[in-house]
Amino acid sequence: MRRALLITIFALCTLCALARPYGVKEIPNVQIENRYNFTSNPDKIISQDAVAHIDSICYNLNEQGIAQIAVVVVKEIQGNDVFDFAYELFSSWGVGGKNNNGIGILLVEREREIRFVTGYGIEGVLPDAICKRIQTQYMLPHFRRGDYSSGLKVGIEAISCILNGNESELADINNYQEDDTEAIIALLIFIFTIVAIVLFTIVAIDRYSRKCPRCKKLTLQKSSTHLLNNQFGISTYEDSYVCTACGKEIKRMRHEDNSSNNRHGGGPIIMGGLGGNFKGGGSIGGGWGGGRFGGGGAGSRW
Repeated sequence: MRRALLITIFALCTLCALARPYGVKEIPNVQIENRYNFTSNPDKIISQDAVAHIDSICYNLNEQGIAQIAVVVVKEIQGNDVFDFAYELFSSWGVGGKNNNGIGILLVEREREIRFVTGYGIEGVLPDAICKRIQTQYMLPHFRRGDYSSGLKVGIEAISCILNGNESELADINNYQEDDTEAIIALLIFIFTIVAIVLFTIVAIDRYSRKCPRCKKLTLQKSSTHLLNNQFGISTYEDSYVCTACGKEIKRMRHEDNSSNNRHGGGPIIMGGLGGNFKGGGSIGGGWGGGRFGGGGAGSRW
């Protein structure tokens, strides 16, 4: 019994230790182990297939001398400023090398935030506005569904297309139509509201026209119509109604536009109206090596 209790306590302590927030120095630098690795995924938040896909793209960009990309995906970090954490982390790793063409990508699940930081040599090709567009248009739709693997994969693919000058290929990257779907839903709600208002108005007018002022029943029926006058294309009629329930008789006046525009289908038209400057710590192995970051990049929450 005592042995089982000790094992349970040890297991709980181990889980607590593993679950604690990461400090900057505690994030595994996968480049030290293998220069083909670019994605640090210690909490297994994204799939191994996603890691392999991202690493492949990042390796090709690095081999071509276009950019060095480091991707980190964790559950929780120490502190609550994802930008400061990302800046310090990727600067300490020296992502970007002597060309300062580094891109650091940090996803923190607990904060529900994705953050890009960019080196001096990459800011011209990947400015803040483009970073933000990649996040909001390509990544966040997947993140909102809890699919971090797909979100990171398509985000890295979008970055690769832009860095290689192939923005025309962005439309071919997996389906990013969620924003369009939201717009379509909003449009349908608007149309439904308009239709509902029109139908309600028609029903209200119909009830008013058939409601007897004496017995309050919807039993008024038109018995006759008389033309009173016709001036300047406007006809004035007197309609007589009789209540079939109580026999009440009433008369109502109405006007009709008989102008040529109205007869031929014309009519009124209704119109509704990151600052700082840190020097990266050099390479300990793999592909990193002394990169520097400016204040470029972007961050988004979902």
